[in-house]
Amino acid sequence: MDEPDHIERAGQSPFEKALEWIVVPLMLGLITIGFVAVCLRFFAGGYYALFWSEEVIRYGFIWIFWLCAPVLIWQGAMFTVDMFVGALPNRAQRVLRLLVNLLIMFIAGVYAYQGWLMTKVNMEQQSSALEVPLALVYVSIPFGCVLILLVTAYQSLKLMGVIKSPMVEP
Repeated sequence: MDEPDHIERAGQSPFEKALEWIVVPLMLGLITIGFVAVCLRFFAGGYYALFWSEEVIRYGFIWIFWLCAPVLIWQGAMFTVDMFVGALPNRAQRVLRLLVNLLIMFIAGVYAYQGWLMTKVNMEQQSSALEVPLALVYVSIPFGCVLILLVTAYQSLKLMGVIKSPMVEP
């Protein structure tokens, strides 16, 4: 039985490794901050509470989402309903995948543009506890969407046979 194109093969691409080196320490840091904040509230009666921890965790998870979404698309791990697509002939499956990829690229492009507009609007707005520009949070949207767009474009070119990749990929 042939392995579907979207199943991850052994090994990781440099793209996945690079994002893993960013996301894993970020996640561990957020877990540590959350744990320390809860312990201080519980054991110190809230006297030594980390008032900024909730914002750091919230903004960190926003960044993690936008950094992980392109990797999940790269691996073909996003939720899909392919029961009907699997029943189609191979050529029709490829055409449908290309159409879906075009739709994903369009939506990612719109989100990237709108995210950039939101980033510009929030350059002066500061978060309440950290007092950092909210643009640092909002810029995660265009950043992640551009990565999604690039990953989807790469997969589309590969699907059309334009790219024969030397990289390890799904």
